Amino acid sequence: MDVEELYRRYAAGERDFSGVDLSSANLNVANVEDLEELQPGQNELSGINLRGANLTRANLSCVNLSDADLSSAQLSDGDLSEANLSGTNLSNANLFYTSLIKADLSGADLSGANLNCTQLNCADLSGANLSKTNLAEADLSGADLSQADLSGANLEEASLAEVNLTGACLTDTYLGEPLLTRANLTGVNLSEAIIDLELANISGIEGAIFCNTIMSDGSTRNDHCE
Repeated sequence: MDVEELYRRYAAGERDFSGVDLSSANLNVANVEDLEELQPGQNELSGINLRGANLTRANLSCVNLSDADLSSAQLSDGDLSEANLSGTNLSNANLFYTSLIKADLSGADLSGANLNCTQLNCADLSGANLSKTNLAEADLSGADLSQADLSGANLEEASLAEVNLTGACLTDTYLGEPLLTRANLTGVNLSEAIIDLELANISGIEGAIFCNTIMSDGSTRNDHCE
């Protein structure tokens, strides 16, 4: 299937494209000039089912994929910068080395996904489910992770500079030695987390919850632990 056919069938009301192979496809600048149903640059694929699809190295930047099903999809080395992925199911998806810069992932399900080395600079991840997600070496600088669920996630060597973690859950999360410069940890739940905060410059840490949190020196911290 090529991109033009995908857009034509979507415009006709079809939504199930699970398992489709669109590797290296450019879905941002699809050639839709001859399609009466669409306008060039509309990039509208909200609610589409791309479960298990091969979108390796695909360009989905600025595409509206809100409330879509991309679970178990292959999206590595792709471009999803500034895409609308709000409410999208990306559970167990492979997003290794993918660009999600300024993407809207608010309320998205990324549980169990592979975001190793992914660029998430200034992305909106507020309220997202990132439980058991691999975020090792990911760049989350400037991202909004307020109210996000990061329980059991791997954030080893991830960049969290100027990130907003207000009200996020980091229970049983592995942070290793993250870059947390000027991060906001107000109200963050760090219970059972493994974290090195010794060299971090953090605002709002006085409101964070440390319950059986293992620090870099091997000590256990229990601030505001009920």
